[in-house]
Amino acid sequence: MLEAKRQAKLVAARQRYEQTMQKHPELWAIESKLVELYRQKVLREGNFVLAAWEEQVAALQKQRNQYLRQHKIPLNFAEPQWDCQLCQDTGIFQGQMCNCERQRLLESRFRGAHLPTRLREQTFDQFSLDWYSAARKTPLGNSEREQAAAVLHVCQAFVAAVMENPRDASGIFLTGQSGLGKTFLCSAICHSLAANNIVPLYIVFSDLISDMRASFQHDSGDADLLAMAREAPVLILDDLGAEHVTEYAISRLFDIINYRRNERLPMVISSNLTLAEVERIYSQRVFSRVIEACQPALLYGTDIRSQQRRLGIS
Repeated sequence: MLEAKRQAKLVAARQRYEQTMQKHPELWAIESKLVELYRQKVLREGNFVLAAWEEQVAALQKQRNQYLRQHKIPLNFAEPQWDCQLCQDTGIFQGQMCNCERQRLLESRFRGAHLPTRLREQTFDQFSLDWYSAARKTPLGNSEREQAAAVLHVCQAFVAAVMENPRDASGIFLTGQSGLGKTFLCSAICHSLAANNIVPLYIVFSDLISDMRASFQHDSGDADLLAMAREAPVLILDDLGAEHVTEYAISRLFDIINYRRNERLPMVISSNLTLAEVERIYSQRVFSRVIEACQPALLYGTDIRSQQRRLGIS
């Protein structure tokens, strides 16, 4: 596919060159003289003198550029319009994969992971501990900032464990009030895994249930969506909440978590609910599977979005 696109750009450049020359015979005359000079250099015809040749070429190139500027023709009009000038759209630069190709593959993995565009910039490097208080204590006895740092380490360790052996990686139940960075950390996990050739499935729980219910009601069944959530190499289930909890949602959540626990497939679940609330709202069966498959990671603090709004940060 890359080669086909590259060839198309070469053809387009050639057509653009020919069309420009047809419209500008004066430019074609200059171009022809340059071509003839380069032919003479290759063949070394007559009394070839390099210094004189270079002087003639420089004069013609200056004349050519003046003509292009005068007629508002880009100086590089005859060159292919590469997406990447470094590798000229080959995907290889200096014998290695070009950065443009790395980015293309990463974007492809993001699409495979269903990670929304707005979340793709949220990486571990961008996760700031400055939004968590270094003075206020959590119920665990440490500061909110120390606890956030510990949760960040748990998330990074999860990625490392998945990369080493997915079936030995303990999942994470990421919990805390709204606005404390849970979705940010889910995105960072997804980004880090995708960058290392592991395509997770990121999905908001309410969206998954809505899509599955719609499929079920339209007689197309929900088996495909259920299988996707069950069998993804890594499942990142964001924003498990208390809204619109039905027997259908509870049943499907149990199916997903139970299957993944039995098959030792890693998952990350984020929620505003505590584990006790999960047990009360989603049933003891769901709760027991969650604590068997995931280690809890608790965030404490003040809503980061509210802090950012006060500071005028969008």
